Amino acid sequence: MRSSNIFMAFPQPQLEATFLRRPQRFLAEMHLPDGTEELVYCANSGSMTGCLTSGREALLWDSADLKRKRRYTWRAVEFGGLWIGTDTHLSNRIVEEALRLNLVPGLEAYSTLARERLVEEGFRVDFILSGSQGECLVEVKSATVVENGVARYPDSLTPRGVKQLKSLKRKATEGQRSFLLFLVQRDDAQSFVVSSSHDPEYAEAFEDAVASGVEIIALAVSVCREGFGTPRLLPYALKPIASMNTTREKSCLHNTGIRVSAQTF
Repeated sequence: MRSSNIFMAFPQPQLEATFLRRPQRFLAEMHLPDGTEELVYCANSGSMTGCLTSGREALLWDSADLKRKRRYTWRAVEFGGLWIGTDTHLSNRIVEEALRLNLVPGLEAYSTLARERLVEEGFRVDFILSGSQGECLVEVKSATVVENGVARYPDSLTPRGVKQLKSLKRKATEGQRSFLLFLVQRDDAQSFVVSSSHDPEYAEAFEDAVASGVEIIALAVSVCREGFGTPRLLPYALKPIASMNTTREKSCLHNTGIRVSAQTF
């Protein structure tokens, strides 16, 4: 991806490093250019299966704050010639920019955006959009794992995600238009599924939410050293997939309810 195709640039300053291991969920050990090894912040609670091979190139954000407990934050990792975004905190910034530029299908009519608003006790939604059609809620989730072109979520237990789905379901039942938007920070995803393999409770809550009127959007962005490419829409299954076998999942995608548009918009 050339710099001219950048949709949103990585925050600067940036540092290239080498990934060594991930000793804890929110920590990764990196080999820095000066030869030292340092623990950096990993803003990703998922398992990141397939992304954690030692010796891979990595991109770090340098806070330049010597008083910060972890000076560096892990932004992306290279795997087989593909860059994969590892910082889920950037997902909301990517989606916000896409919303601002009216690049999210179905949400172009909304002109005003509010972030991180409490809509009921215990549930602070990522975005509230308003326009001539009224208000809608948008909750953003990050999917990191892709196998055979199929992006999946979740890749670990996500009790917080289950609570969010139940809240979205309640809002949709009350007549509030509500969206769950899955963002994939890598360019090899061709479709998206919710899998019950790691968290059956989340899959059940997802199916209930969709049946109650919660609308789904799946987007992917390519990643390079400079930043992210223009978002593109992914087709997705309307029902969770039980198996982790991606060959079977691809068959299910073509034979169940599916959003078919996957063009860059």
